Amino acid sequence: MIADEEFWRLVAVLGGRPEAHDDGPYERLTAVLAEEPVERIIGFAETLAFTLYQLDRRMLAQTVLPGGDRLSDDSFLYARCAVVVAGPAAFDAVLVDPAAFARFTTDEAAHAESLLDVPSNAYQKATGQEWEHVEEYDYETGSNEQWW
Repeated sequence: MIADEEFWRLVAVLGGRPEAHDDGPYERLTAVLAEEPVERIIGFAETLAFTLYQLDRRMLAQTVLPGGDRLSDDSFLYARCAVVVAGPAAFDAVLVDPAAFARFTTDEAAHAESLLDVPSNAYQKATGQEWEHVEEYDYETGSNEQWW
């Protein structure tokens, strides 16, 4: 993993909010990471996975959407990505107050899914090889047994 300050500094390249149909911020972060040593790309991936894992909580997954629907497993993952894109203050706020999570469940937040591809794209750009790294923490919905 990389230090929290470094992780959040890199995430700040994204501008704080997922933009519909705009991969530019993710491409910029990919380019920044691709200039780093491979160990830093892997460290970013590990820190991202751990950060998403920390947000994997039943109380967040059960957020009710306008209209009464619940989040699908994928939608929940993308909403957690949107929290990360929003930065450390948003991340801390959601952990302290689960009600703060609701604002990350919008259709626009689904575009934060692109964050998941940044480490593998950066690795491929830097090395010309396919990404085969498997992170220590599984961030798929329901993986954080302590909170489920």
